[in-house]
Amino acid sequence: MFIAHIRKSDHEIQTVQDHLKGVAWLARRYGEPVALAAHTELSGFLHDMGKYTEAFTTYIRNAVLYDDVASTKLDHSTAGAKYLYENYYGRDPLQNLVVETVGMAILSHHSGLQNFIQTDTSQSDYIRRVTNADLPYFQEVVSNFEAIPGNVDRVTQLIEAAKKEVQEFMERIKHLNGNERTIHLNYMQKLVFSCLIDADRTDTRCFEEAMEATVFDHSDVFEEGYSNLMNQVNEWSTAVHPINKLRNEMSESCGRRADEPSTIMTLSIPTGGGKTFASLRYALKHAIRHKKERIIYVVPYTTILEQNAAAVRNIIKQPEAVLEHHANVIDESDLDNEPDYYQEAFHKQLQLGRDNWDYPIIFTTMVQFLDAFFQKGTRKSRRLHHLTNSVIIVDEVQSVPYKHFHLFNTAMNFLQMVGNSSILLCTATQPEVAEMKYKIHLEETAEIVPDLVRTVDAFKRVSIINKVDKGGWNLEKIASFTEEVMAEHQSLLIILNTKSEVRKLYQLLEELNIADVYHLSTSMCPAHRTEKLDKIRDKLGKERIICVSTQLIEAGVDISFESVIRSQAGLDSIAQAAGRCNRNGEREEGKVYIIRSAEENLSRLPEIRIGGEVLANYILNNEEFDDNYLSPRAIQTYFRHFDAQAGREIKVVPQPLDYPLIEHLDGSHPNARRTNTISRGMFKTVEKYFEAIESPTTSVIVPHDEEGKDIIASLNQDLDIKEFSNIMKQAQQYSVNLFDYEIQKLSQNNLLAPLYDNSIYCLTERAYDEDFGVTIDGEGSMMDYNF
Repeated sequence: MFIAHIRKSDHEIQTVQDHLKGVAWLARRYGEPVALAAHTELSGFLHDMGKYTEAFTTYIRNAVLYDDVASTKLDHSTAGAKYLYENYYGRDPLQNLVVETVGMAILSHHSGLQNFIQTDTSQSDYIRRVTNADLPYFQEVVSNFEAIPGNVDRVTQLIEAAKKEVQEFMERIKHLNGNERTIHLNYMQKLVFSCLIDADRTDTRCFEEAMEATVFDHSDVFEEGYSNLMNQVNEWSTAVHPINKLRNEMSESCGRRADEPSTIMTLSIPTGGGKTFASLRYALKHAIRHKKERIIYVVPYTTILEQNAAAVRNIIKQPEAVLEHHANVIDESDLDNEPDYYQEAFHKQLQLGRDNWDYPIIFTTMVQFLDAFFQKGTRKSRRLHHLTNSVIIVDEVQSVPYKHFHLFNTAMNFLQMVGNSSILLCTATQPEVAEMKYKIHLEETAEIVPDLVRTVDAFKRVSIINKVDKGGWNLEKIASFTEEVMAEHQSLLIILNTKSEVRKLYQLLEELNIADVYHLSTSMCPAHRTEKLDKIRDKLGKERIICVSTQLIEAGVDISFESVIRSQAGLDSIAQAAGRCNRNGEREEGKVYIIRSAEENLSRLPEIRIGGEVLANYILNNEEFDDNYLSPRAIQTYFRHFDAQAGREIKVVPQPLDYPLIEHLDGSHPNARRTNTISRGMFKTVEKYFEAIESPTTSVIVPHDEEGKDIIASLNQDLDIKEFSNIMKQAQQYSVNLFDYEIQKLSQNNLLAPLYDNSIYCLTERAYDEDFGVTIDGEGSMMDYNF
């Protein structure tokens, strides 16, 4: 009997054959909605073939039963790929592509995807592994695997079925040009890899927890949620306020278009137009009608995530159906090469914890979405296949980092065309997403809002006043202007571009004592920000109040001030800031003042800097837009000039590469012509150099309130996988993303503590302040650092 796993709690054994069958079954279920079931089943059936050795069985017995972990790692992930290559690789191009796709998934399942082509023209990772003549125990593996009746026949049958899937896949993408077809092939191979990773982790977790693996059907959740939503919509339909009537019109438009087949649509509802509920109406109805497996909201900032997730829970009346995924609290990418969870402490909990987006409704960030496609680490890749056969709502699509638009656009096209997902691109300022080298494929009727110009005019409830001074205002001048505004208003929101300026202005206004002053920034954990926003909402309309915030508050946060001051930024940011003013038409007209802060350092925020310059040069000083800076024509003009300037100034080639990341996936890299494989992917290189944001961050858990402290205390204990998964879900609300230099400074000041064998980090209480959040020096004051 060859052993795959031994359950620690009762020493129950899972044989290699049972594990292979279990993973193959799950992987097939994951691959079926995208017509890749044979590929994914075959990858599951062969992924741990290398465990068919006496040596591995001895290794597992010693590790679990006697806590004797051998120092020598046993490579069991190459054997299945090598077996396919030696027995099925030949003159048939379709079969060769199947062998490459499945083999790459197998040999990568403990490391992350490898390269079919190397940047230095050396032998590819794939060829080096599958042609390794010195792979230990390989002949023993083959002999033991083939000795089990039916194994060889099953492999042969699955390869034939997978060849038909390749033909169907090629038919689906035949209308694309050659480069786009190559991109889609690479994404397909990563999708197979994702199905395998999730099936392997899920089967292993279920064995450890002594439970049956299941594939969830969320249709009941969607039907009940839609019924509850429509009951609420019917109540809203009696509203007499003009703003609410307009919101109902937007909702009706989304309801009508939900019946249409899967495609990519745009929803250009102005700020305050009820976008969350209108898009939810589309998503729930479409998911029911077209049998989608889940609904995924992709948002730019965690504040929208928290608020919108709470709103959706309240409407559908099923709180457990909604997952908030803020950040990767666990940093386990260094453990990917550890083969069997025993070399490092707590590795099994870290890798097997339920973190795969298997929920009916998911709220996540743009960073997490892009990471699922392009970032290194098997934990992130594991989530990718759950983006297929889904309804994906991208909120504030203009927030996609400029340098990643080609990656984002091709990912969108793939998820719709191959992944069978329906996509809704939402924003108040729809960028020209179709006018790029790799454009999003939009139909002429893609826009849901029927008469955009009329709708924008109808929603107009603020006047935008240009107070930009060429030299800019210092903080004292901004504070003085704040006093002037507050002489006429009860509430004011001030949005600046950097954390340091927000904090300094907050302190200045506190000293002036003209109103209650609140501070918001991403230095606060989600639970802390939610508390602050609730306090602000409670006081609005009752007391004099000022909120000073970074841009996190402006995109989608349901809050309404009488007036807003916005530091110069892109027109999309101005539109979002305006959406926090007179949001529900409480006054005849709200006022939004655009200023320029002289003290903001935007050197590390090039998109904000460029956006502000384009705003000043082409919008604010253009007489055509004097009466309406947010007209569709102004937005179109802004994005045209922004794209031109960003194209000149923003680097899209990461150091030390010579070509953009997209060219490592589209077959145009010079080395792509030198390969001896059909596949041309360079995913290992892409994942190594991809950064969703300019400076990578690490998520840390903070000791905010008693629950945050309890989470930290729990992670000082040895937890089983189920307990660990629940704790990590709670930890999302108590995590903050920090830049590398912040981590280093906290560590130098002894304010950072490791948990779970250095795989999770938390702050000490001295490093967290109830006004500002994370404090680098531990004394309630923060360094000057950017948003």
